Amino acid sequence: MHPNSIDDGLQETASTATLAPPEPRLEVQGLLKRYYDGQQHLRRGICLLNAGEYAQAAEEFTAASRANPHSRSLPRLLAACHIGGGRFDLAAANMQEAISVEPKDVTARVRHALTLWKDHRGSEAINHLRAAIAEHPESAELHFQLGTLLAALDELAEAEMRFTQAIAIDKNHSDALVSLALCCAVDRRVGEAQRYLERAQRRRPHDARIGLLLTQAARSLADQGTPVSLHAEIPTAPSNGYGEAIEHLSRIVAAEPDFIDAFLTLPSADVDADTYAMLAETLNRALDFCPQDAALHSARGRVLVRLGRADEAILATERALDLDPRSVQALVQLAELYQQTNRHDDARDRLERALALGAEFADVYYLLGNLYRHGGQIERARWAYGQALRINDHYEAARTALDSLAA
Repeated sequence: MHPNSIDDGLQETASTATLAPPEPRLEVQGLLKRYYDGQQHLRRGICLLNAGEYAQAAEEFTAASRANPHSRSLPRLLAACHIGGGRFDLAAANMQEAISVEPKDVTARVRHALTLWKDHRGSEAINHLRAAIAEHPESAELHFQLGTLLAALDELAEAEMRFTQAIAIDKNHSDALVSLALCCAVDRRVGEAQRYLERAQRRRPHDARIGLLLTQAARSLADQGTPVSLHAEIPTAPSNGYGEAIEHLSRIVAAEPDFIDAFLTLPSADVDADTYAMLAETLNRALDFCPQDAALHSARGRVLVRLGRADEAILATERALDLDPRSVQALVQLAELYQQTNRHDDARDRLERALALGAEFADVYYLLGNLYRHGGQIERARWAYGQALRINDHYEAARTALDSLAA
């Protein structure tokens, strides 16, 4: 760990300890893809760290940090999606699930101090925090924030004391543990730094930055010939707080059913089953608010497909069509489900209805051609494949199917 890294690390911690300002416009699909990429790198990094493969572990943690720089949870990323879309009212509900807010007066004081700091009024910021601590001596957050600003000014002795005090008040204050570890590292007490980082990693196994710092500490000790024994935690799918998150999300989805498409446009391999289960529960709640919303039933059907629950997906999509018989998306979706469950006649009927409603898409014609062919209607299959190629003359699957009919 290079001593000069402490300023950047601690200032980053200070800036993210309070409510983050609105982020720039975010492309939802890319943001979610990066989240899942980060999760994969993070898990590999922890496994490599526990195996003593420090160089490879550091690469994985670095990749995880690039994909998800602040190791934000899924609810916080969902909030960011809405911020990016300009829907600050909807984002606020999710943001409450992702950040821990101190009592109002303490939070206001911290915000004020950081505002002074960013305005290059460092002495005023520090004095403001000292005054706040005098009034709230048992606030771990105030001690931590004061330590952060002192460390940024290289006043490391008092900074270390403040971080120690924060941990004495709140032993689970992960940011204070990391900052105290960095102070130890600067003072070349790498063994102490590793112990604090291990404690922080157990509390925040999802945080790639902590994983990287712990890897660096372990590698430094190993290079000195000191035996290293680590048992880093593998992050599990979060559950605490997700009940409320789902409640908030369900209201968002009820207002904007298309929001769920951000997930469904990702490849199945990039989204884990726990997330699809969360989405299914979110849609169930949303339907409690809007039981007659065809788009919600259709979206629930698509999520159930991703979970491998075809029979339930069929029921959900059929309900969508009951509510909106002219829904082309639901007709095509139901046709695909019927085909997968060997209900070929029903699938063909739904696609013909979709075409009658104007679903002039190459995929629809191709799927219909397959159904005609399965039923022995070769001429109609030839016509359907031809229509698919009329719309998209580069549709190789349709061309191959048509050529095979000629043969």
